[in-house]
Amino acid sequence: MKLPLLLLLLSALAPVAQAASCRLCLYGPDNMAFDTVGNVYLVDTDHKARSRVLKLSPQGHVLAEWRVFVAIPGRDNGPDGIALDREGNIFVVDRGSDQILKLSPAGKVVARFGGFPPRAFDDGGHVAIGRHGNIYGVSAASNLILKFSPRGKLIATWRHGPGAGPDQWNWPESISIDGNGDLVIDDFRNVRILTLSPQGQIVRAFNSVPNEPLNRASVSGASVGPDGNIYVADYQLDRIQAFDPHGRLLAATGNTPRNILFRKAPNSIAVDGQGHLYATDGLSVVKFSREGKLLARWR
Repeated sequence: MKLPLLLLLLSALAPVAQAASCRLCLYGPDNMAFDTVGNVYLVDTDHKARSRVLKLSPQGHVLAEWRVFVAIPGRDNGPDGIALDREGNIFVVDRGSDQILKLSPAGKVVARFGGFPPRAFDDGGHVAIGRHGNIYGVSAASNLILKFSPRGKLIATWRHGPGAGPDQWNWPESISIDGNGDLVIDDFRNVRILTLSPQGQIVRAFNSVPNEPLNRASVSGASVGPDGNIYVADYQLDRIQAFDPHGRLLAATGNTPRNILFRKAPNSIAVDGQGHLYATDGLSVVKFSREGKLLARWR
């Protein structure tokens, strides 16, 4: 067989071999949300041409897949933050269109809103739904939080910094809502966690790496669990830390010689209604208990 023909045959067989070695064949898994029965909604994108939201069963089986994102040449695209409301509607940030998309439970786009200011979400954006249905969008690059009504009307904006002072932010990213209705946000470049009231006032802030120099550690996501504790991913030190709502460190979970959770590094963290933790780890999703026991690895 001539060499060019052999290479052509091997390149044609490569996608088949890849599909055989992976079940989900993820592009770049990141943020997650959960519905009331424990299904997982996962954003998956290479930030270029391939972008989707996957709906997975609690066992990691694909229930649905939605590709509704705009791809703009020359810039990063695809979904980022994701959240669900009480009716099961899905809210996901679309970096390409610079909007928050509202999808029905069946995955149909039923509303689009955002772009305040223009290109607010093109360098990363996260979203959360408050107890009264208000929608909170976070624009990392702009140090900006936007508050929308349940119908998508912009009703407030809050901007601080940039800086490391008590009244400054520096690249806020993931956002969760705690049991009091307050907003819990990771302040990425300041390596700390912020709690804000629904009116945008700073309630508290704490260092998410209390036992490490700031230049050794990181914060790559935060999520409030059903127990009210705050779980923080640290991709540089390959661990998940649990804090109480006031910022007191409760536990740290990571790799041990007998229990390898992370093969790459935890790049996001989410907690389902049963208290199980999920972290993206390279091209995999790791599901584990609060005590650090590996429950599943999906890829």
